[in-house]
Amino acid sequence: MDQKIECIVMAERKNLPLDVKLGRSRACLEIGFGNGEFLAFMARENRETTWWGIEMSRACVLRARRRIEREGLSNVRLLSGDARFFLRECLAGESLDGIYMNFPCPWPKKRHSKRRVSSGSFPSEVARVLKKGAFFELFTDEEWYGREVRDGMIAHPDLEEALWQVNPLRPVRTKYERRWLEMGKSLYLSRMEKRKRTAGGDPHYLGRAEDVHVRVQRRGSAGSVLKELFGREGKDGPSLWIYKRSYSDEGKCTLLETVTMDGDFEQKFYLLVVEEEEDCLVKIAPYSTPFLTPAVKGALMGLAGELERSAL
Repeated sequence: MDQKIECIVMAERKNLPLDVKLGRSRACLEIGFGNGEFLAFMARENRETTWWGIEMSRACVLRARRRIEREGLSNVRLLSGDARFFLRECLAGESLDGIYMNFPCPWPKKRHSKRRVSSGSFPSEVARVLKKGAFFELFTDEEWYGREVRDGMIAHPDLEEALWQVNPLRPVRTKYERRWLEMGKSLYLSRMEKRKRTAGGDPHYLGRAEDVHVRVQRRGSAGSVLKELFGREGKDGPSLWIYKRSYSDEGKCTLLETVTMDGDFEQKFYLLVVEEEEDCLVKIAPYSTPFLTPAVKGALMGLAGELERSAL
């Protein structure tokens, strides 16, 4: 009988940070697992480790799930989402024993450089979630990309280069690896290790956005107030929020489109205002649940404050 495994599509609905070991001795992550070939092999050969895989493509998640369930592997968990946000928002510091990236898209054009998974705060987040002595490993067919990622990683004070190999032998070959070798291309493996513990603490996990709400004492329609907030910005340190268009059903509920930024982490969602007899309930719209970051909480509390002031 196939072993059913969990696929997490909305990690923001989970209690964070995630328990990555799930009762085992170690935990590792593959970023961009494709059809799950490498992930399944590693899970089969290392059953004392819990293997996490994250992939943007929902179709890849489903294909990998079928592969892993056919093999009866219970030590795998699959996620759908952006790895940069997953590292930052879902994992506790020093929780992983290793991170693998096999043949990620290098986005070679300069105008697409920000799309590279290794851009921005990625090295810092990798360093934060790795244990002391743990590693980050990149395998790519593009030498310039391998060197760029390596240089960005070792620029972080907690990471050091441990290995650079051309055409290494590995116990499993993935679909892309076989393809590039058939084309006669060289392959490049780069490994960085975390040599000391990361200074500073973990981010503060605020809970789940869907659990947060505020009641505001007011009478009268809230719809007109929300319309006036279009383009209004709020700021608290590195956290920024901007209110956009509002949508009302001409009844008791109004949606307010909201954009937040926590550093380079952007989210778009809706705040919901529900008008009741004596007050208003302000909360995150349930069908657009974001990660509960300081900027999201600031946007929610800021809206509640605007509604309260308008009622005076």
